[in-house]
Amino acid sequence: LKVWSGGTQHVRVLTGCFLSMLILTTLLGNTLVCATVTKFRHLRSKVTNYFVISLAVSDLLVAILVMPWKAVTEITGFWPFGSFCDTWVAFDIMCSTASILNLCVISLDRYWAISSPFRYERKMTPKVAYVMISVAWTLSVLISFIPVQLNWHKAQTKAYTPPGGSENCDSRLNRTYAISTSLISFYIPVAIMVATYTQIYRITHRQIRMISALERAAESAKNRHDSMGKGSSIAESESFFKMTFKRETKVLKTLSLIMGAFVCCWLPFFILNCMVPFCEQSGGGEAFPCISPTTFNVFVWFGWANSSLNPIIYAFNADFRKAFSILLGCHRLYPGAKASCLRSSFGKTLCTNHRTLIIMIKSAL
Repeated sequence: LKVWSGGTQHVRVLTGCFLSMLILTTLLGNTLVCATVTKFRHLRSKVTNYFVISLAVSDLLVAILVMPWKAVTEITGFWPFGSFCDTWVAFDIMCSTASILNLCVISLDRYWAISSPFRYERKMTPKVAYVMISVAWTLSVLISFIPVQLNWHKAQTKAYTPPGGSENCDSRLNRTYAISTSLISFYIPVAIMVATYTQIYRITHRQIRMISALERAAESAKNRHDSMGKGSSIAESESFFKMTFKRETKVLKTLSLIMGAFVCCWLPFFILNCMVPFCEQSGGGEAFPCISPTTFNVFVWFGWANSSLNPIIYAFNADFRKAFSILLGCHRLYPGAKASCLRSSFGKTLCTNHRTLIIMIKSAL
């Protein structure tokens, strides 16, 4: 994505169009989430949506405070905004960290909701949600603005100036700051997310099997007085097995989408983020001796692209889809959006939607 001043005009145009589309998509998607929650009371009444709106705000700030300035730099080949550089670096670290920490908080919220649903209903109050969100944002501010304003973050190496570039925003980090911020901003949150979503899958797997067993037992009892015979019982067993497999596959696909999108977007950048300070110092003090600026910048944009995917992944459940359609005036095209829940004859509801994943069992027997 990096285009130097000597680059061809058509490459500049393509780069500008692509980055503009990415920024616009991020802006529209997250603005729509914020507007929808603001407008519809039933969405505001759900505590879990507090975390979704916090995520949308952080991603919206990425699109406003971070992406546009970097996009101009990519197209022109140099940093034209002068002393705004340090402030931009702080915004970049703060907004990106806030987005990732909000994803981590959402994973914890869902784990508590599915592991102890009744306790969750009592304990997860708006006040608790505000505290969790405040911790995420406070930590994001602390590891960004304070170190950057005090110049604790900068690597003590010769600044890299691209060919033909007259000015460069030196956003390179020293070893200590790069590793510590990478741990706080990514590696610890991703470890928590892997652990929580693994447990969520195990719990839903166990609950799906239990529900299927109860449904199968109820169906068998119902058909005892029928004269369908043994063949029908075998067919019913196969049907329940297929239904169980389908439910488990749906949960697995949902969790894989959540983790896959996040890891694919951010992991390459944070690997390079920890490598670059060591490469620079071992290469005679020059920046990026073992990793090209183009490669690094491509993966920077991969990370920011996660902010355009989050509204689709985290806010595109049945409730939000219906609200989106009403807000956009196209609800007639999508009448009666159904929640992605699996209901059984015992009154149990297993919501496999990636936003909720909450099991509520009523009158199990």
